[in-house]
Amino acid sequence: MPPQSPYAATLRNVAPRLRETLVITDDDDIIGAIAALPHGHTMAEATESGEWEFRYLAVRKDHWRHGLGSHLIEAAENRARSEQAQGMVLRVVDDNPGAIRLYERHGYTHQPHRDITFESSSSPGRMINLLHFTKAL
Repeated sequence: MPPQSPYAATLRNVAPRLRETLVITDDDDIIGAIAALPHGHTMAEATESGEWEFRYLAVRKDHWRHGLGSHLIEAAENRARSEQAQGMVLRVVDDNPGAIRLYERHGYTHQPHRDITFESSSSPGRMINLLHFTKAL
């Protein structure tokens, strides 16, 4: 995404989700993070009652393919389970097949009736398709 993208600014502004963010560090460097958000949280956009959403899953590129994404997903699910969540949801852009495969390996299933499409704020005229995935906990 372009550095001037409004979404890039959202990713950098962790303060609104700091309490909900799980991180993996290497010494003092953050190498991975995920936010686990309960239904009703201002940043949980895709949940229904009883669901939690994970967002902002990121692993530093030099640590890809070491299982950190899986570890973060499992940690988010465990946090949601500890709060008696019945399900976990996520949205992923349709042109990210690697992430889609990761989520499917973790038992998430596509729910097309909950997909959304909108125009990109950083690239006018470009449509963004977010696929909705769910998993029972």
